[in-house]
Amino acid sequence: MNKSFLLLFLFTVSFPSVFAEDLVMYVDQSEYYFQVGENAIVPLEIENNYGQQISGMLQYTISQQIIQSNTQISSSNTQASTFAIDDGNQTVSLEFGIGNSPSTLVVNLNFIYDDDGIQTNVSLDPITIHFVSDESQKNNMENRMQSSSQKGSPSQNNPSNQQQQSIQQKLDELMNQQSDHLQDPQQRLQNNQLAQDSSSLKKEIQQQLQEENALKQEFEKQLLDNEDFSKFHQQFLQQGYNATSANLSPNSPSTGDFEVNYENEHDKWAKIHGSMVNGTLTDIEKQTQEEQDGLVSKLREDVTFQEYEKRLASEGFVEQNLEFISNKNTMSISLEYQNEEIQTAKITAEFDGDELTKIHLEKPEDDYSYLSYPLGLIPLVVIGYFLYKKLKRSKKISVNPIVPNNMPKKFDYVLASNDLIREAKDDFQEKQYKDAYGKVSKAIRLFLSYELNLNREITNEGILLHLANTKYPVNDIEHCFKLSSLVEFAKHHPDKKEFDEIITMAKYIIHV
Repeated sequence: MNKSFLLLFLFTVSFPSVFAEDLVMYVDQSEYYFQVGENAIVPLEIENNYGQQISGMLQYTISQQIIQSNTQISSSNTQASTFAIDDGNQTVSLEFGIGNSPSTLVVNLNFIYDDDGIQTNVSLDPITIHFVSDESQKNNMENRMQSSSQKGSPSQNNPSNQQQQSIQQKLDELMNQQSDHLQDPQQRLQNNQLAQDSSSLKKEIQQQLQEENALKQEFEKQLLDNEDFSKFHQQFLQQGYNATSANLSPNSPSTGDFEVNYENEHDKWAKIHGSMVNGTLTDIEKQTQEEQDGLVSKLREDVTFQEYEKRLASEGFVEQNLEFISNKNTMSISLEYQNEEIQTAKITAEFDGDELTKIHLEKPEDDYSYLSYPLGLIPLVVIGYFLYKKLKRSKKISVNPIVPNNMPKKFDYVLASNDLIREAKDDFQEKQYKDAYGKVSKAIRLFLSYELNLNREITNEGILLHLANTKYPVNDIEHCFKLSSLVEFAKHHPDKKEFDEIITMAKYIIHV
């Protein structure tokens, strides 16, 4: 299961903050069942009955339980984000990710907003999500849960209160178990020390969660208030895109990295990504699938590109991969080719806006060393011929025909992927960093292409589009592809620890 769960990322840049007087939220079931590999989506219905939009804070806690080898592993994650609710009725899809193994999630939702200076909240009873290994284990039954606005502090369903209660409950159980065996004064002294340590641990966890939530909320607020970000966001909305997910990595309330992903009704993607330093966006870019497709089409129409590609085709090279790397107004496109001898060639093109400014071909030097082998065999062939003629005169030789086996062997894509990973590790040791990162990405693409029954060469972006609703870690794979592109264009310095992490991730994907 993914370590982090993204419920919603709704933007309120272009909307004023106003407050309603009443609000109702409900779901159709208290327990939802999904098969392992499915994307868990729960529809949340909302009624806003008072003629205006309200804005507030959506808090949620997700507690996860996984059973592995008769051992139960539990974890909890609490987050909060700004949330705007339009007037009238609406349905919001809450997405909890894809289950990679049988597990259970318990979700607590609480929406807090201000009503004429009075804190008001809507708290739903816990929603349970089961990931099961077999379709027959699904047991979805309608059990409508509903909650409306209440004045005052959030109820016990407030995620932060729930987590405090959960921590306290676990600590209490631990203390009770220990007290059954502690009888003498020395043991009671140890018990008192354990209680102090547990209380300190609880306070430390609570403080850390509060600090992390506050940091993300402040970073998100500053990002949403930024004029440049707001401009890009509004452009996407006007073009029919909707925000689907966001990755925020703040180092401080005003400094950090961000990436916001969008999708339109035609399943075309778009994204805004960049960095913010001390409240100022120092690096912000927007990309769309349609723009990239347009640049590729323009490149393939170029006469020089067609000549390069024809030359590579005549030498047995086939296109393997296509990658993009952007830098403000410039975009670089790299197409990788490979022949049967596993030699690689590359065509690199650079665009300034929509204009193709540079195109370059890299390919291995012509190797004629293979001719030395047949030349060395000529004397042996001549000697063999004369020996054959002599033996034929002395004795008639009966020869059984040999039937060649022309049946093609089945391609072992798992073995081929592992070979690429082994070569990547060797390349990194030899400081061939571009080849090392590139082969890791290639190993992942090769394995997934055959594992998903595509059985063809495919680009990074292409393989990512086929990973929806699968068990594979999309964000980690996309991060690996991005690192490979950055290293290839000398825009990222190779790092041993980072490289080992993507090697581990690649091995996990191939052997999962």
